[in-house]
Amino acid sequence: MSQDPLNIDESLEVDDKAPLWIYVKKIEKLPGGGSWKFECKFCRNSYVGSHSRVLTHLLKEGKGIKGCLKVTPQQRVNLKKLVDDCKERIERAATKPVPLPSSSRNMSSSSLDYDMSYKVPNATESDPKKRKGPLEKAFNNEAREQCDGEVSRMFYTGGLSFNLARNPHYRNSYVRASQIPGYVPPGYNALRTTLLQKERKNIEMHLQPLKNTWKQKGVSICSDGWSDPQRRPIFNLIAANESGPMMLRAINTHGEIKTGEMIAELIIGGIKEAGHENVVKVVTDNASNCVKAGALISAKFPTIFWTPCVVHTLNLALKNICSPLLSTRNNEEVYDACYWIKSLSEDVNWIKNYIMNHAMRLVMFTEHCDLKLLTIASTRFASTVVMLKRFKKIKTGLQQMVISPKWDDYKEDGVERASAVKKKILDEMFWEELEYALSFTLPIYSVIRAADTDKPSTIRKQPICKGNLQRKIFHANSRCICNVIARKKYNSRKFVANLRGNYSLAVLRGICKGIYRNLASSSQICE
Repeated sequence: MSQDPLNIDESLEVDDKAPLWIYVKKIEKLPGGGSWKFECKFCRNSYVGSHSRVLTHLLKEGKGIKGCLKVTPQQRVNLKKLVDDCKERIERAATKPVPLPSSSRNMSSSSLDYDMSYKVPNATESDPKKRKGPLEKAFNNEAREQCDGEVSRMFYTGGLSFNLARNPHYRNSYVRASQIPGYVPPGYNALRTTLLQKERKNIEMHLQPLKNTWKQKGVSICSDGWSDPQRRPIFNLIAANESGPMMLRAINTHGEIKTGEMIAELIIGGIKEAGHENVVKVVTDNASNCVKAGALISAKFPTIFWTPCVVHTLNLALKNICSPLLSTRNNEEVYDACYWIKSLSEDVNWIKNYIMNHAMRLVMFTEHCDLKLLTIASTRFASTVVMLKRFKKIKTGLQQMVISPKWDDYKEDGVERASAVKKKILDEMFWEELEYALSFTLPIYSVIRAADTDKPSTIRKQPICKGNLQRKIFHANSRCICNVIARKKYNSRKFVANLRGNYSLAVLRGICKGIYRNLASSSQICE
């Protein structure tokens, strides 16, 4: 004799919103919505649907699905009681509705004078018996206040940004809704399914003229990796030419090893989508797996060549300048010349963290500085230079902060550390080093900013930017920087070939050697 499903599933955890799922066996999740293919544990028949169909099947309430013939009347009573108990628990746990603010309501603090009733608005509801004054008839003030209250409460309870109110579609949606009597906005499922698909088709239709330019002008496939707010690794594919960029796809690569073959396979998918006969080149980072992917793509499509990203190349050079590592191959000279920049960056971060981590010090900072201290991720381009630039701008405010009486009077967070921070901020050598570091890193930073844009015109200007960059660095007599730039370009031969400006690699090396011979010592450069 088979065991009663009610007795089998009593120990299972019940979902109050869908309590009868425990009396069916979920077989397969269907795409979109909350539908499943399930098997009833009473009659062993298979059906497709959501929890509402399970409820109809077991309780024989409603239409659209055959009722279960194996459920006895007593079992049906028990199932009905379970559903009612779950509904009651949900109602008890729900937050009590709060009435909307209204100028016409008596806002007395007494609970007897304040009407706590709240009624969900009905689009077809009206009160013809209620008497209205002339102003209320003309402007419908109370209805406007109630509508404003509903909109504002939507922002507060949903955690929406107030900037959403500046979105033109926000106002346009209400203007259109006011012209349709009884209009009800789309629900959760419509927004994430049918309306989303319709909007995508509309955007694709408007992007078709851009796609048509690919055959005439060619197109480059650019790829990059990033993480979304849920820390999922996303791989981007963007098609770009002088008419503008277009996102092809964003691929979730969670759980996959990013080998050269894997990256090449993803990029080849984008090439096929854009049409391999239209693609001129592929642009990726300088990582070894991306270099391998570029070689595989060039072997498969001889007419498509690979080039490393300009911004990533310069960022690697800037990273080697601001944070040189002695363990890097052939990096001894750069480390000897630029290690002080790493020490300077550590001092800047130490000062920033001390101020940010102590509430009273942060209050003193805001009293003397209009700008805020930046917290920049280390993965951002030129993060060290950005931090040094910000410290240069707030130099006067920092010095006024530490010489103010409040700085010495407050002794709750360690007198020694506060004195050390004060000494460092008032040290002129510290600011001279910061100024000098910016003098030869800002040219590289300016080229990174010029190149890190969607404007296609900047691509043609890169050779000019490169020449100006080298001239500025030479003018600053920064031997170590020239060496880093030269080696980074040498490691990316195609980068040099495509971005050659006023100086070839041979000329660059010759100029560097001339600087080495004419300078008496390295102390003239980096000290």
